[in-house]
Amino acid sequence: METATGYQDISALEKSVANAGSQLYTMAHKLHAVERSLEQTTMEQMDEMEVMELLESMTEVKNEYQNLRKDIQEVQQLQRDVSTSIRFQMRSMQQTFQMLKKRIATSQEHKQKKHRQQPRTNTNTTTTELPAIVTVNEH
Repeated sequence: METATGYQDISALEKSVANAGSQLYTMAHKLHAVERSLEQTTMEQMDEMEVMELLESMTEVKNEYQNLRKDIQEVQQLQRDVSTSIRFQMRSMQQTFQMLKKRIATSQEHKQKKHRQQPRTNTNTTTTELPAIVTVNEH
């Protein structure tokens, strides 16, 4: 059933968009934390552990970005799938409409032909039946 697939595609699209939004929020939060960390200290003041944490945070941000990119591509593919499905359904509906329209037209033509072929009665003249006269001989 094509409509069930369309609803599933739309549902998957909504979930992917929500997931991408969540990942974008997480990535923005982590990037903001890294920026704050960089503002508070200079490179000379950072010890090796802080540098490693910073690199780890940057790697996480990079990974989140890649995941987000993948999710966005998934969302775009789902959008294309939904659009294709909707176009297919529209074409199918248009074809069904045209077929039904032709059937109605053909049916009406047949009715008109049938009506024309029936013998017409003259409605201006009236015929009356005369009662039968019965005579009885009593002999």
